[in-house]
Amino acid sequence: MNTLYWIEELLPFEVMQKKMQDGVGYYLNEKFVLFLTEDSKTTVHRGKAYQFQLYFGAFFPIVKLKHNAVIAKFPFLENHPVKKEWLYLPAENENFEDEVKLVLREVLKGNPLFGIPVQETAAEKRARLEAEDEVSDPRKPSLFNTDAPKVKAKKKVEPKKEKPKSEPTPEARARKKKAKTSKKAENTFLLSITKRSSK
Repeated sequence: MNTLYWIEELLPFEVMQKKMQDGVGYYLNEKFVLFLTEDSKTTVHRGKAYQFQLYFGAFFPIVKLKHNAVIAKFPFLENHPVKKEWLYLPAENENFEDEVKLVLREVLKGNPLFGIPVQETAAEKRARLEAEDEVSDPRKPSLFNTDAPKVKAKKKVEPKKEKPKSEPTPEARARKKKAKTSKKAENTFLLSITKRSSK
């Protein structure tokens, strides 16, 4: 198996990957742009048979409204019966390698037709930032490598700078003294009322 790992080598270094159910997703410029799977070679979904394997190839996430424009340019892409917002390129296509390269060229050029914008939750952002701190061996494709060596990058810890204590201005000192005096007078007044009421 593991026949799709070569596609990772076509991707630039800044592409982020995320292990997902049944495959790996790829993100570029805050967009979900590619999903690779070798999960299953079935051609049947909900009793209906299709002319291509449903979960063995490359998915290109594209907003539904843009499907027709993309299919007009790349007629070899399939509407997927399950992943409705993704166009699919089955690995069994005769020209699969060339077709993947054609589509990826558009994706990597930043063609606005491709990709679905990602809305990160706070937990996902934390997880992504932690994952970015891990450095793996860039010489090995990581799509199907579960044993790639990872080293935790050390964060620089800078000592906290203490703010220099400034001397209060004469006006500030006077305000503070006045506040103390008025508070003292208020307390004396309240004490005298309490004494009177207790007699």
